[in-house]
Amino acid sequence: MGLFAEMNYPESFSISDFGIQRDAKKVSRILSWLFQFVETLQPAQNFSFEYLKSIKASYSEAAALRSKITSLRISNKSDDEKRVEYQNRIVELRDTMSEMYSKKAKIDEEEAVESRKLTHLLEMEKANSLEADVMMSRLEELKLREGNLKVKVIDNPNLPQTMQELQDKANALEIEMQESRSKIYQIDRDISQYKQLHEVIERQLISVCRECHSYLQQISQSKFDFTKFDGEIVDHTAEREELAKKIADLTDTLRLSEHKLVKERVVDATQTANDEHIKKEKNSLLDKYCNVCESLNSDLTTMMALLDTRKGQYEKEYNNEERQEAERKVEEMSNILQRLYLQYVESLDRVFSLDDP
Repeated sequence: MGLFAEMNYPESFSISDFGIQRDAKKVSRILSWLFQFVETLQPAQNFSFEYLKSIKASYSEAAALRSKITSLRISNKSDDEKRVEYQNRIVELRDTMSEMYSKKAKIDEEEAVESRKLTHLLEMEKANSLEADVMMSRLEELKLREGNLKVKVIDNPNLPQTMQELQDKANALEIEMQESRSKIYQIDRDISQYKQLHEVIERQLISVCRECHSYLQQISQSKFDFTKFDGEIVDHTAEREELAKKIADLTDTLRLSEHKLVKERVVDATQTANDEHIKKEKNSLLDKYCNVCESLNSDLTTMMALLDTRKGQYEKEYNNEERQEAERKVEEMSNILQRLYLQYVESLDRVFSLDDP
């Protein structure tokens, strides 16, 4: 870098310096400077060549390493396949060994069972041999006793009488057996009658259970209907309260408007002093208020009709107290409307009576 810094050309030049009318000295100076610059770049070029050679060597080494890595990967892959194969073989051998162990345990259990059976059979054989010896001795005793009894029976002079007694006892026993058979037959017949009665009772119980089940279903359905009707009654109560609120609002509005109108009419009637006009206005106001009250009464009648229709549906579901409460509320609303109407008429009468000459 120091050489390049020292080689800075001291003067500027352009393309025209290389033209036909050029300065030979200046051109020679430029060319000498260029040759010097090329000579200065020669070591850098050699260094770059060496660096490229080292890079090529590194690339060749890297290629060799890549080939080795590829070969190692192939060998590792084959080793992995062999390892997997060996592992599968080991698993198979372990399974086979566990099966052999289970078979051996089963064979040992069977051998133990058979040995126990053999021991039991040997013990039974010993016991049977002892029992056979006892039975043989007992047989010898019975044979001796039989011989003695034969001698006694043959030599017994009362043998015919004894045979007759035995025959009588056998006949009596046969009679008792016949009586027992008749009793057993009677018992069997009673048992069959009892079975028939039991079947009848069972059928009746089944029918009663079915009826109870149907009653339970009806009760559950009625409970569901009660819940449904309670919801409808709540809705109707809300509608009825809303209608009562509307009636109250409408009554207040009507009262205020009519009062205002009456005051205006009274002022006009006082100013004009026309009694006929006042009476006509009074009658028109009363008619108008009557029409409004009739419309309210029609709404109330509609609501009462709706309640009557609902009453027929809910009569079985509601108790007497709830019906009386609903009827009491309706009667209270009707009384309130009638009382408001009478109060308003009385107030109008008082107003017109004060203004009359």
